[in-house]
Amino acid sequence: AAEDASTAIVSLAHPLAVSGVIVPVLFEALHSPEWRVKAASLDRLAQVAARAPVQISRLLPKIIPTVTDQIWDTKPQVTKSALAALLAVCNTNENPDIKPAIPAVVNAISKPADTYKAVEELMATTFVATVDASTLSILCPILSRGLKEKNAVRKRSCCVVIENMSRLVDSPNAVAPFGPLLVPELKKVVENVQFEDIR
Repeated sequence: AAEDASTAIVSLAHPLAVSGVIVPVLFEALHSPEWRVKAASLDRLAQVAARAPVQISRLLPKIIPTVTDQIWDTKPQVTKSALAALLAVCNTNENPDIKPAIPAVVNAISKPADTYKAVEELMATTFVATVDASTLSILCPILSRGLKEKNAVRKRSCCVVIENMSRLVDSPNAVAPFGPLLVPELKKVVENVQFEDIR
């Protein structure tokens, strides 16, 4: 009954209530010790993404880390709901350049071994649209992880993607939250990689 009620509330809610009411309530529910509450909250988040994509896209810098944490839950039902919610919220991003790579990026978030597959998808991307905070929130966690790889060629691929993407960042404010995620790893590449072209 509670799940039916939450589904009805989300379906009736005005899109402007998303950032101030619905998402904060869903985030609070993710702190519940009960796995069913977490799974239902993630399912509602996916529902909100379909109903209010513009509002969810603006909130991606906050949503992605929160949902990513749920992927590692001990209950497989929560993990499954988290993956579905993550894909749904990432698909609200309006950047047409990264749309084809979103499934690979979401897969890499849940399976770190597939990080380089996602980076390869991004290497094949020609960035022409403006890169905003929403787009950066999707890509930066994967690029940061890719920069930590031991393989120098893989680090180079991440650097190329970051360079291509950074030329189209719409404002310094958009990139500021992601600096701590990428800058330390980029400095390590400069200091530790032997090959001149990668540095």
